[in-house]
Amino acid sequence: EAARLRIGITQTSVIAAQEDLRVQQERYRLGAATIVDVLTSQEALNQAEVDAVTARFDYVRARAQISALIGRTL
Repeated sequence: EAARLRIGITQTSVIAAQEDLRVQQERYRLGAATIVDVLTSQEALNQAEVDAVTARFDYVRARAQISALIGRTL
């Protein structure tokens, strides 16, 4: 259950990071942000995406471990 909740949380983080990057890119276009601001937002998005993939992997691995313990596919 915790692994499934983590998937939702990390997906929300990805969406927030995408929006932050969009805002920073627009601010940069308007001269209100630096390239460092944009790159920092891009790095945050990259990390959020890695975290989301890790959460999905952990969920699948947990299901496989439970299946192995109970002797049937979930």
